[in-house]
Amino acid sequence: MSGKYGFGGGIELPKVDSPKPRHAPDMEALKEAVEAGTALGFVSREPTAKRKPGPKRTEAQDKVSIPGPKRVIDQFRAFCNERNVTLWEGLDLLLQGRAR
Repeated sequence: MSGKYGFGGGIELPKVDSPKPRHAPDMEALKEAVEAGTALGFVSREPTAKRKPGPKRTEAQDKVSIPGPKRVIDQFRAFCNERNVTLWEGLDLLLQGRAR
């Protein structure tokens, strides 16, 4: 056995022909095919943007993560639970009551 891996003379790889160029589709025929499919009840397979279930949001959304002492976080969560509001609603309540 000669060579590092036991292949003395190497290996012959098959010759690969260059790929044939793709022909551009006939846009008019493609449009007619899509219209015919739609008329027959076929639906698009293109992915659609899916929203998470829940209430429709009327304003832009963002996220904040604020690490802090557990006692403060627990107190804030208790505040929100007592008022039966979400965390962001509890933050909004606290911000509305702040001194200016």
